[in-house]
Amino acid sequence: MDTIVLIKDIIYYFISFIGIAVVLWAVVEATIKFLRIEFNYRHDLKRFSYETRKVRERLGIHLIFSLDIFVGADIIKTVGAPSITSVVILLVIVTIRIALSYFLAKEIERNKEMMKELEAMYGEGDKTV
Repeated sequence: MDTIVLIKDIIYYFISFIGIAVVLWAVVEATIKFLRIEFNYRHDLKRFSYETRKVRERLGIHLIFSLDIFVGADIIKTVGAPSITSVVILLVIVTIRIALSYFLAKEIERNKEMMKELEAMYGEGDKTV
């Protein structure tokens, strides 16, 4: 039985590590792109706004993905010891993470709408930084 618990813990930590790596990658990527935008478009407010919205959208997508990974890791962690306490804790954690994912997805949708409005107003194309 100890071997199964050990394997479950290794899988849990491995999946959690992947989630952390996704978050770190997203933050580093967003920071680098933002700094490029800041340098290239600091005097063009319209373009700056458009480009930063693209960065925010990509960051949000990465964060939603990482939250899904963390939910999977939490489920695996609970499978090995399904006491009522651990199930309730899992339910609370999963609910919070699903709520975060939902609101991030809503923010991404609002962001896409704003980008379409900016494109329509200013004729901005899909230029990549």
